[in-house]
Amino acid sequence: MLSVAIKTLQRILPAAFACCLFAFVLGARWAVFDRFGMDLPEWDQWDAEGLNLLAPWFTHDHFFRALFTPHNEHRVVLTKLLNLSLTLANGQWDQRLETTVNALLPASLAVAFFLLARRHLAPRTLVPLWLFLAAALGIPVAWQNVLGGFHSQQFFLVALAFVAIALLPFAKSFSPRWWFAAAAAALGLLSMASGFFAAVIVIGLLGVRLFRRETTLRAILPAAVVCTLVIALGWFTRHEVDYHATLKAKNFHDFIFTILRSLQWPAPFTPWFGLLLWFPWTWLAVRLLRPSGQISPAARAFGYLVLGLGAWVWLQFLATGYARGAGGPPPASRYIDTILSGLVANALALAWLYTAGFLAARVRLGFAALTVAWVALFSWGVTNEFRQSLAVDLPPVKVYHDYAKQNVRNYLLTGDAAHLNHDEIPYPGADAFIGRIGIPDLRSRLPVSVRPPLPLAVNRSTFYPATSPALPPAPGLSPTTHPLDYRTTWGSYSPHDPVPTVREFTSAPLRATVGGWLRFETAGHVGEPGVILELRDARTGAALAPVASNQIPGDAWRAAYVPAPPGEFIVFARAPDAAHWLAFSEPTEMATGSFWAWQLSKHGLLVAELALIVASLFGAMTLLSRRVYPAR
Repeated sequence: MLSVAIKTLQRILPAAFACCLFAFVLGARWAVFDRFGMDLPEWDQWDAEGLNLLAPWFTHDHFFRALFTPHNEHRVVLTKLLNLSLTLANGQWDQRLETTVNALLPASLAVAFFLLARRHLAPRTLVPLWLFLAAALGIPVAWQNVLGGFHSQQFFLVALAFVAIALLPFAKSFSPRWWFAAAAAALGLLSMASGFFAAVIVIGLLGVRLFRRETTLRAILPAAVVCTLVIALGWFTRHEVDYHATLKAKNFHDFIFTILRSLQWPAPFTPWFGLLLWFPWTWLAVRLLRPSGQISPAARAFGYLVLGLGAWVWLQFLATGYARGAGGPPPASRYIDTILSGLVANALALAWLYTAGFLAARVRLGFAALTVAWVALFSWGVTNEFRQSLAVDLPPVKVYHDYAKQNVRNYLLTGDAAHLNHDEIPYPGADAFIGRIGIPDLRSRLPVSVRPPLPLAVNRSTFYPATSPALPPAPGLSPTTHPLDYRTTWGSYSPHDPVPTVREFTSAPLRATVGGWLRFETAGHVGEPGVILELRDARTGAALAPVASNQIPGDAWRAAYVPAPPGEFIVFARAPDAAHWLAFSEPTEMATGSFWAWQLSKHGLLVAELALIVASLFGAMTLLSRRVYPAR
């Protein structure tokens, strides 16, 4: 029985580790967004998604032309289609929902790398590779891609290139794998401007295999034709914009130093670190391309994949050095996921060189020393980048997001453009932003953080209304409870009642227009016995759902969420006396997808921690099983 259990454990172990890796990358990215992100779309989204996607869709105004309209130099069709689908399914335009779904792409890519490595590499390399992939794709060093709902283009670019490079040079022509890889190569054109680079690499790998007589011209011709068409289409449909001319490299120095700084990331001090970080891939390239019969066909095919992935990243470096090389800057955060793909290629190269088993005895010690140095340099650099992100880069972003939501919300509540005369708005320029947010089809689909509430009319009430701007004490609120900005609230607090007075509030009937959930701001003793805030059926008066946060608010405002009833409902409140008071705001609608995206991101850290714990337990069980039941 013990041997059966151990064999079962060994059989399910790869899938268990893959699931834990997937969950860790998801949870880590969700947790970062929960702490520093915002649901309000920002910057490029207002043009690429707002003007050139959502507005044409809802007004039926040349949608397909708008879909393929370039955004800067890129045709981000896949990102547009993904975000359009999410907005239509959700009913609100919510960046949190976009980033929650976007995180599925790097998590899936991490699993793909891991499972591919499991098929071709030595078992001893899998745990180090798991840890590396968890750090590379889970730690938020590329924080712009974690927080930006529009940045799925970066993940589409990497994932489609990986599929094309991994399958197309080796698949039998017109087989299902071949068609899948050919589609990935073609779809790369719809990710970013450099999407055709994968086809360039595939042709290079086909040429290497043909030169080494591992295949025939007839066998590779269909793939070569497809890739040639993709390259031609990508090159002749490229789009350049005049306003980015200042970002291009001005001289050879700028071009080279931009590339060097990408090569040496995450170790910023000297370009020589780039030589160490890229030595595994370079060694693999030399060993793989040198004529030799010592490498098995399967090992050589995996080596070609790693070679192609690293070469693809090099093409990205060259393109970035040319198009964004003015001044020789370090890589922007949004490009880090591409750089990490290069480091994944180097990590896989290390494991491949170890697995292939052809390291001569005279170089094994040196190879081991270089491997330790590589791991140490990567770990030190990523740790520093992680600290930089958490301590320096992200806190100001959080402050900006908080002010941006407040300023946009106050503008929508008051119509006063003075609230947008700040740098903390989600678009460069107040006048341009007012024009975009004034589009009815965009304004009606804004997320809960800035969305105007449902108007709440009073039927009967002994509560006190309070409207900001006002200073404490405000009617119905305790002396230390600050009124909500430009919001009407109703409160029962009255310290001057000579005798305990029961206060009640009943609203006029209202109906949710979006469905999903309603968000109330609550204060006081909501949730305590005898203090009632609930939704009731407008026709029968039957209680539908209580409205209460997960903690008693006291003198602070806390959000409370309740499912929106399908029909008409009323808001009912009851406070037994001044010592047990409550206050509440008008409800704001939150779509179902937005609510669950918020729940997932809020629990992201827990998901990541559980994934690490479960992976550690499986690892410990594996070590124990090998001691109890050693392999024979």
